[in-house]
Amino acid sequence: VDRRGWTAQLAQAYARRLDLVNRGFGGFNSRWLRAILPAIMPAPDVHSRVRLATVLLGANDAQFAGFKCHVPLDEFRDNLRAIAAALGVLAPGAHLLLVTPPPFGEKLYARFKSPDEIDRGHAGSAAYAQAVRQVAAELHVPCVDLWSAIDARIEPAVGQDDGYDHFLHDGLHLNANGNDLLFALLTDAIKSNFPELDPDAMPFVVPSFRDFDNTDHLLRMLGSSP
Repeated sequence: VDRRGWTAQLAQAYARRLDLVNRGFGGFNSRWLRAILPAIMPAPDVHSRVRLATVLLGANDAQFAGFKCHVPLDEFRDNLRAIAAALGVLAPGAHLLLVTPPPFGEKLYARFKSPDEIDRGHAGSAAYAQAVRQVAAELHVPCVDLWSAIDARIEPAVGQDDGYDHFLHDGLHLNANGNDLLFALLTDAIKSNFPELDPDAMPFVVPSFRDFDNTDHLLRMLGSSP
């Protein structure tokens, strides 16, 4: 809560307009998400009502080879393609946004890990972010480039953590500033690419209490009066 999670911010933005379903799983990579995707989708009776899906993968896939979460780059690209295709079947009316992983702050991460626990690097995060950009371009879907947005905003010479502590909690996970930035990037991408899903332009499904006089009036507005 204190890190102002980007999914919580999206849920607040779409309150009374659309429901947000969060299917993020700590430590998961693209291989495991691809395998379980059909099982974690909302109930089949709501598949046709899914309006937007965001896919943010790569930070765990970018572990060094030999670590549990590592997925080779070629397989990572194939997994992104397969996940996008599966979403097209499971949620045929949904728009798709691909999101790059954030950059990896090596010095900041090293403050939280012993030397033998260092399992990834900055260059790896860059390679997997580029893979997301490539697949998004190939599939002609928008890409939210979180990696570049953070990297463009840091001052590398500042502080012992090369500036990444402004957006990352531990070199890997977003802090409050990082979550705020991702939320802003997502809402900008939605407004630019799918203006019908701009939350500020969408009406409430359930009206404000200020807009109806009594229960009967409310039910008429919802089209459910006897």
